[in-house]
Amino acid sequence: MGIKEVQVKRPIVGVFVSRAVIQKLKKQLNDFRSYIRIKQLADASQEAEVTIYYFSARAVDLEGETVKGIYWDTEHQKWKSKRYPLPDVLYDRRGAGRTRKARERALQVRAFLDEKKVQKINSVSYFNKWDVYEHLSRAPETSRYIPDTRFYERRKDLRSFLGKHDQVYLKAVRGGRGKQVVRVVELEDKTYEICHFVDQIYVGKAESIAELNSEVRSFFDGRPFVMQKAIDLLQIENSNVDFRAELQRNGKGRLEILGVSARVGQQKAPITIHSSAFPFESFLRQYQLIPEHEIPSLTKKVRHFLRTAYHALEDIYGTFGEIGIDFGIDKNGDIWFIEPNAKSAKVSFQKAYDSAAFQRAFLNPLEFAKYLYDKERKKRRHSR
Repeated sequence: MGIKEVQVKRPIVGVFVSRAVIQKLKKQLNDFRSYIRIKQLADASQEAEVTIYYFSARAVDLEGETVKGIYWDTEHQKWKSKRYPLPDVLYDRRGAGRTRKARERALQVRAFLDEKKVQKINSVSYFNKWDVYEHLSRAPETSRYIPDTRFYERRKDLRSFLGKHDQVYLKAVRGGRGKQVVRVVELEDKTYEICHFVDQIYVGKAESIAELNSEVRSFFDGRPFVMQKAIDLLQIENSNVDFRAELQRNGKGRLEILGVSARVGQQKAPITIHSSAFPFESFLRQYQLIPEHEIPSLTKKVRHFLRTAYHALEDIYGTFGEIGIDFGIDKNGDIWFIEPNAKSAKVSFQKAYDSAAFQRAFLNPLEFAKYLYDKERKKRRHSR
């Protein structure tokens, strides 16, 4: 079937994923981590009445300006492939890539789609943590939410920062799922406890600042990272609690807070990944972390913070159809920004909320894609 024979509904939304995901879909596999989200999005496209296909960087024909996409065939209940036009709207769900060649090809494809003026659900595909902290700490409306954060450049930086804070977090400027986060605690005997999570929790000890620097530099292996003051987070039985909020724009371009999930980490863990999750208000009530009469006021403060942070990020980077925002609340009830995520996996949201809310999280981006597409068409008509 030629490209001109393909009958599609507009807009066409191209979902950028890794080659590994495409290979699994071609094999009709459904037992990998992101499958449920891929299938939910495909199902949501029926309700939104848009065309979506999944593609990897290799699937884009730069000269022919076409894409070999994977789509869900509802009649035969299986994944199929066919050649499509370039998308009208890009939904970038692709990770960084494991090899330099894969990363370079992904950058080339993104640059090509930008050149072709393909609209994007999110203006950028990932956040550089240091760039985010720098901007938000300077903005009057968000500065009070940002913990003291510094960029690590040389060995003496860590000694200096630990001189100000006896517990700090070290975070790669680009990293996900908590795998590039280290917690350092200075102990009373001037040694240092080191804790991180890769496949399991690791707790070690450095006898000196020199040994600490060596361990830290080895862990990050040349990747740039920031140093951040630890937040005295709310805790349950010595387990840290933080929060992931899912914010999206809907089919009218309006910002919605879909939900806020409380995440309870494992004991000693520096992060709350692989944790249990609960809806924000019911969590506060269940564990009685704050008095009942203060919950409405705190909820209002949190919603104000989330909207403020979202708009501030848009002021820096451009429009977003969705952002996952991680934040903490300390034992004084103050709210602290942890980090934004341009490709939220919505894992905590799925654990904490019902299936209708989860489905909404996949419908909104497609409705927003329609909003962007229609807005651009109107703009073009008026400019003629």
